[in-house]
Amino acid sequence: MAIVFDDTKSINDYLKKPESHPESFAALYKRQAAGLQLVSDDMEQERKEQEKMAKLREKSFERKRKLLYDNLDLILRHRDEILATPRYADIDVHYALKGGGCYIGPLLTARQFNIAGTLVNINFSLGSLLELWDSDQYKVKCKCGGTAVVRYFSGSPLSGSSVATAFCPKCKEEIHGIRNRSFGDYYGISLTKFYENIVAFAKNVIAKWGIAEAEFEKKKVEGRASRWSGVGYEFHGDGTACSLETLINELRMGEI
Repeated sequence: MAIVFDDTKSINDYLKKPESHPESFAALYKRQAAGLQLVSDDMEQERKEQEKMAKLREKSFERKRKLLYDNLDLILRHRDEILATPRYADIDVHYALKGGGCYIGPLLTARQFNIAGTLVNINFSLGSLLELWDSDQYKVKCKCGGTAVVRYFSGSPLSGSSVATAFCPKCKEEIHGIRNRSFGDYYGISLTKFYENIVAFAKNVIAKWGIAEAEFEKKKVEGRASRWSGVGYEFHGDGTACSLETLINELRMGEI
């Protein structure tokens, strides 16, 4: 693409064009006073509804967070089983780990992508959280003799100082004021784990789309594809998702 400058006109020719003069704040204010709505009533109603739903979700996440830590001993006893079972390992637990630091804000454990008009949520998974707790950075020796796991941290990426809170699954007590650990390690290890969730999601979609294309082509060759079908019809997900509540119930029943 070539950019052509027309030097046959002076700057005054351009300044005479009305589009070269943006509307002043005073003029915009007058139009608003006359009835101009920058935000429509429908847009405001949508904002209120989304805000209400966000508050309900946050309340639900806090309940789930308490449920997870109340049953952490049960979950850790079945660590290997959970990691080996995708419907368990993929459970969303982005609310279970909190952290952040000066200048960089809160720890990223959930992201929403707009892909072709469809909102896709990718969250920190239970499998990633269990693997995170395998690292020495996230383990703390409890006075009861058990091993506590860090569930909150804060600090500074500049000085590297940090303070953390851990929870012991054995005695159900919190350990506060954990210091002398690198903030960068807290933040870096957890962020790496979350990025692995994003990569796994993308690879999962690509693999399933490849399978869908192969299956559709096979049906076409065999004459089993209807005139209204397409590759999208053969594209499938991972099946029914498992909730934290279902996981805990199934683990309990398995131990009886």
